[in-house]
Amino acid sequence: MSSSTNTSKPPFYSSCDVADALLVLGHSDAGYVPDLHLWSPEYKAGNTRLFGPAYTVQMVPVTDTAAPKPDQHFVDAIPEGSVVCISQPSNMINAVWGGLMTTRAQVKGALGVIVDGRIRDLNEQREAGFPVFARATSIMGAGPFTRASALNVPITMQPNPNHPAVTIHAGDYIVADADGVVVIPRDLLAQVEAQCKKSTEVDDKCMAALKAGESIATTFKKYRG
Repeated sequence: MSSSTNTSKPPFYSSCDVADALLVLGHSDAGYVPDLHLWSPEYKAGNTRLFGPAYTVQMVPVTDTAAPKPDQHFVDAIPEGSVVCISQPSNMINAVWGGLMTTRAQVKGALGVIVDGRIRDLNEQREAGFPVFARATSIMGAGPFTRASALNVPITMQPNPNHPAVTIHAGDYIVADADGVVVIPRDLLAQVEAQCKKSTEVDDKCMAALKAGESIATTFKKYRG
């Protein structure tokens, strides 16, 4: 895999392919971060695919005066070629990512952003063509509500009642597309890629057989065992 937002350059595996591979490799959560959706450049549509190492940002409520503060603005600290991953405290009404941040992130060479919370300035995001994944939107800015605390620390994404919380470490790999967001532990990248290659070859054979008129039962028995 190579860091990309372009689906035209193989090998590039989908979030579904990666989740399946992680399950085969024994990860029961499949690295899946539920309830995060693509908002830009389009809403849950199009060919946007995001792959790259995570740059993590831990947000806290502004009322948390005990939490540390970064030496610089978290957007100014973005490493080139990274995927910005932001953990926002739950049940906050404000956005933690907006259009001005996207402009700076693009200049810094960010590949996209994953927000476990809210974003705003959708039209600006889409005009910029910047990949943005989030839970929801808001018209409220971050200032009165939240601030960045720690950078490049493990962040835990909000759990779904039916799915365990997923922790992202700096340097883990993010795969995100219209289907959702999945996290590959950095030490498993080669194994995941090998499993994806194997399983997608099987899926290609299944697809060809189904288009030729075979039944699901026959096709799966033949190629999936």
